[in-house]
Amino acid sequence: MQRLLRNRILFIIKIFITTIILFIIFRKIDFNEVLQNYHRIDLLTIFIIIVTALLKLYLQYINWGKYLQLNPDYKPRKNEILRTLFIGDALRFLIPGGYGVFGKMFFINNEKKASFLSIGIEKFLQIWTSLLFASFAAIFYFQTFKLILKIFVFCLIFISPFIINFFSHLTKRKKVKIFINEYIKIIPNVVFRQIVFMFLTLIQYFVLILCFKNITFFHIIISVPLILSANIIPITYAGLGLRETFAVEILSKYNISGEIAVFCSLMIFLINTFLPALFGVYFILRSKHIRTSSS
Repeated sequence: MQRLLRNRILFIIKIFITTIILFIIFRKIDFNEVLQNYHRIDLLTIFIIIVTALLKLYLQYINWGKYLQLNPDYKPRKNEILRTLFIGDALRFLIPGGYGVFGKMFFINNEKKASFLSIGIEKFLQIWTSLLFASFAAIFYFQTFKLILKIFVFCLIFISPFIINFFSHLTKRKKVKIFINEYIKIIPNVVFRQIVFMFLTLIQYFVLILCFKNITFFHIIISVPLILSANIIPITYAGLGLRETFAVEILSKYNISGEIAVFCSLMIFLINTFLPALFGVYFILRSKHIRTSSS
């Protein structure tokens, strides 16, 4: 009972923090101008953003299927991979930092421990991708820190997914050894797809910002990853508010107004995160309906 009460209080606090941050942002900018910016987006930009969003979804689908197959005894069906992928997108909104995604283990027809490990690896590599690009961006964006330190952090983050290779010979547990061996097999291609995934996000920001202001793709590379790093800070829901705060501050360096920064951030969030989450809600409700009908 105490734990349930604590969770509810924490939930309310996080909602409050998200609301306060959004309120502060919109007090500093012209919210009407943010809403009116959609008139300035051309059809080609919309087409590119939609196509890249679909490509990103496909890469997520492929990687999620690989994570599920870390248990070699489990062969997920294609529709199950897609369904649970969308469900995970919806569950991300339950807990700040996106950790509600672990709830999708209850929608997977696999051993719960194996599903938990699959989701854990997925979450780890998503955070890794964000930190990798953010650490690279930091090399150029933050001039006050020593260059050697910034390069060291970047290299350390880069090699972190491959460190597990050195532990494969240290464990004698058969299941753990099998899991590590399967992980070693998939990690090069999974990492490659994660990097492509991030570049597609950078392209989305690039073409969208170009509708309002000239900016080089290199400046996108050293600014957008720092904005997206807000997603892994678990104090607001789905990074809302915090990500827009980062966008306003970071993009101002390139003479991009707060209204444009917030609009672009919210637009990318709507297409990449919110819309897939709606499909996830549908699949969650459908799963409950099926279980109710069968019982």
